[in-house]
Amino acid sequence: MPNQLLSSRNRFYTAYRKIRFIARKGSLFTLSKPKKGKGEIEIENRTFLTISLNSLLLFIIGYLIVYVLNLFITAFTAIVFNIPVIVYYHDVDFLIRGVDWTPDSVSGVFSSGPIAMFVLSLFLLILYKMVETEAGILRLLLLWMIFHALTRFFGEILVGAIFNKGFGFVILYMFVMDTGKVILTILGFVAMFVVGLMITRMSLYSANIYFNDLLKAYQRKFLFSQFIFPFLAGNIVIMLIKIPTFSLFDCVLNASMALFLIPILVRGISFEDLYFDEDSRKITRNLILPIMTVLMLFFFRLILGLGVRL
Repeated sequence: MPNQLLSSRNRFYTAYRKIRFIARKGSLFTLSKPKKGKGEIEIENRTFLTISLNSLLLFIIGYLIVYVLNLFITAFTAIVFNIPVIVYYHDVDFLIRGVDWTPDSVSGVFSSGPIAMFVLSLFLLILYKMVETEAGILRLLLLWMIFHALTRFFGEILVGAIFNKGFGFVILYMFVMDTGKVILTILGFVAMFVVGLMITRMSLYSANIYFNDLLKAYQRKFLFSQFIFPFLAGNIVIMLIKIPTFSLFDCVLNASMALFLIPILVRGISFEDLYFDEDSRKITRNLILPIMTVLMLFFFRLILGLGVRL
């Protein structure tokens, strides 16, 4: 009986918020949806452009933090096995002959990064859930870092098994046959797709950074602006910043994030209207983000371009 009362109360509250929303928009007593004026369309386009630019900058910042952390975790693990290294912006250079590698050192060095990224993603996910209802834009940085960390785990297994690089070296030293590689590849693919489905609601709720409500009609446009465009443009920026050192493995690994975003887009557009709160929002372009992004890219390429020897 208490559960039924609680369920009825939740349905009543949801209906109340919907009625209040359309009343505020002036469409409660209209028979048809009013047409938008030219100025209103322009404002809407500028709003989604601002969302895209902010998200792109946070995508790049999140990538640099996670990627550099992954490089140095791998490097410090190599030092544990008495392997001197030089950390570059494109990879870790192991100063050791190929014949001096042992199964233990290969397993430890090349699995340390992905395992650490998985642990990091869990920590960031817990942190994100604690601030999920906050409207600060830095919450989106946490979300992008979760995506990047998960990509460095699941994507490393998936792409590494195909290219025999990165975590693929661990698979080779475990003497996994071709059938085992195919199974690992399929499991990695399915895992990334399932995780994408699981975090769809969490991704859609990032709209409360900008809006009080996210109507179903705008969910596709929001998902493209918040995730798809920043992902595509961000990978182009990452590729350009690493010229002339071009790594097909690294590019495919970064692109594997699409296996998270595709199910988010597919499932996200089927959600009903979302209602957050009534706190005022001001959608503006943050000048600190582009400055921070340019500085981080500059120091990333300058310092790691020379190499950091450990």
